[in-house]
Amino acid sequence: MNEIVDILQQKAGLSPDQAQEVATAIIGVIKSKVPSEFQPMVDQYLGGSGSGAQAGSSTLGGLGGLLGAAEGMFGSKG
Repeated sequence: MNEIVDILQQKAGLSPDQAQEVATAIIGVIKSKVPSEFQPMVDQYLGGSGSGAQAGSSTLGGLGGLLGAAEGMFGSKG
């Protein structure tokens, strides 16, 4: 999640506290849209609550894998 917070600070000019709140809200929305069995994956890849995930290059790679899996489940718009 630290990577998301950093991006929000840099790209949107948010304060650290604002960026943290927005990142938490975004992760909450994502978790509310996936089946409950996939919510731990969101925590793992995005560093949401209850996660020991660390920010780094694997964060976005993990997000890509998660989104790819979700696209496979729900079909892609194309």
